[in-house]
Amino acid sequence: MTCRLCKQNRPLMRSHIFPEWLYTPLYDKNHRFFVLSTNENKRRGTRPKGIYERLLCQECEVQMSKWEGYARGVFYGDDPGIKIEYNGGRTVLSGLRYTPFKLFQMSLIWRASIANRQEVHKINLEPHAESFRKMLFEDCPGKSHQYPAILISLPRSQDQIMQEFMYPPQPLTDKIDGHTGYLAAFGGIFWLFIVSNHSAELKDNNLFLSKDGRLPIYKAGKPAVEFMRKLALDFSKAGMLSQPP
Repeated sequence: MTCRLCKQNRPLMRSHIFPEWLYTPLYDKNHRFFVLSTNENKRRGTRPKGIYERLLCQECEVQMSKWEGYARGVFYGDDPGIKIEYNGGRTVLSGLRYTPFKLFQMSLIWRASIANRQEVHKINLEPHAESFRKMLFEDCPGKSHQYPAILISLPRSQDQIMQEFMYPPQPLTDKIDGHTGYLAAFGGIFWLFIVSNHSAELKDNNLFLSKDGRLPIYKAGKPAVEFMRKLALDFSKAGMLSQPP
């Protein structure tokens, strides 16, 4: 079968759509996590372990696992070179290696776009799909404004609720300064992916990972908090939260 990344006809691995360590804080006592969707028919589902599909050959799977392993070290404090600064409405991580972390971010939205699992909302990256694939395959992260992601954390009171949810990438209803956006949530953080040919025109290029290894993580504003509150209430009424929101 054809590997979706290298396009070679090779045996395919049972690839996870999203790295399992992103689910670690999401598991319930039965080692399951809740999968959210704006589609009413998909909102109340749990999955054991991760979400898998045969997508990549072994060589490409190993390549992606390197980026995922690096990102895990960033978030779980395994990299002593990472420094943390608190600056008003955002936290800034510095000392990141730009290439592996940027490719990790891009791989999250790309994998979602090629997945056929019902738990993952079908998204269409055209006309950018081939550009994504080539950049990932060639280990080329591009410039900081090319297919960036903006990271947003919730206040602590909401964060504990968010730990129980995985929200696969789904398109935003409205564009951001004319750019197409996709929103996802993993392990208590919102990921806002920007997919656009003219993202260099974004009003603030300091919103996302920079080439010198600085990664801002913003505090969520009222709209994001209200969005999660409504979803949490929905799940609480269904008896699917360990505590009320």
